[in-house]
Amino acid sequence: MSGYFRRYVRADEIAAENEALRAEIDELRRQAVNYEEYKHENEELRKYLDVEFREEHPDFEVELASVVARDPDDRFYSFTIDRGSLSGIEPLDPVVTADGLVGVVREVGVNYSKVVTILDVWIDVGARDVRTRDIGIVTGSVDLAADGKCRLNYLPRESGAAPGDIVVTSGIGDSLYPQGLLIGKITRIDNAPGDISLFAEIEPFADVRRLTDVMVIKSFEGQGGAE
Repeated sequence: MSGYFRRYVRADEIAAENEALRAEIDELRRQAVNYEEYKHENEELRKYLDVEFREEHPDFEVELASVVARDPDDRFYSFTIDRGSLSGIEPLDPVVTADGLVGVVREVGVNYSKVVTILDVWIDVGARDVRTRDIGIVTGSVDLAADGKCRLNYLPRESGAAPGDIVVTSGIGDSLYPQGLLIGKITRIDNAPGDISLFAEIEPFADVRRLTDVMVIKSFEGQGGAE
C-alpha cells in the first residue's frame, strides 16, 4: 500500500512539474515571437532611415552598420561596427545617424571597422554656426566628453554665436566631411585662452554613448577635392 501511495504522490508531482514546464515553454515561445517582431521592426526602421537619408543626400553612398563592441576604457566612447573593407569602407569615412554626425572611421578590417566619435580629441571637423555663419573647428575635449559634449574652437572674437545655435559641418578646410551635416547645438560660449577668440560647448544631436546602428558615408560629391 505504501508503495502505491508513493507512486500516486509522485504522479501528482510529475504532473505539476510538467505543467510548470509547459508554462515555461509557452513563455519562451512568446519571447521568441516578440524578439522576431522587434528584430523585424528594427530592420524596417533601418531601411526607412537609409532611404530617407539617401533621398536627402542623393550624392552620398552609404553603408548601414550595427555597433557590435565598445571599449569600456575609452573615455571618448569609441566603438566597433560590423562592416569593413568587404563593404567598401575605408579609413576616414564619416559616420552618421539620422540625428547627425557621429565620428569617423579610424581603422578598417575585412568585416569590421573601428570608429572614433566626435567627442574624441583626435577629431577635427570644419564647422559653422547656421545662424551667424561663423566658422570654427569642432573637436573633442577631455573635460567635456563625460557629459557627451565637444567644443567648437576658433570662433571670431566678435562672433554673435549664442546658446541654442545649431552647428553643422562647413565643408571648408578639409574634404573629409560633406557640407551641411548636423553636428549639435551650442550650450555655452566663453573666451578662449588669451582672449584672441571664442569657443563654444556643443551638445551633439547624436548621442554617441548609446548608439546601436549607424551609417557610414563611403563617398560624396566633393570628397577628396582638397587634395
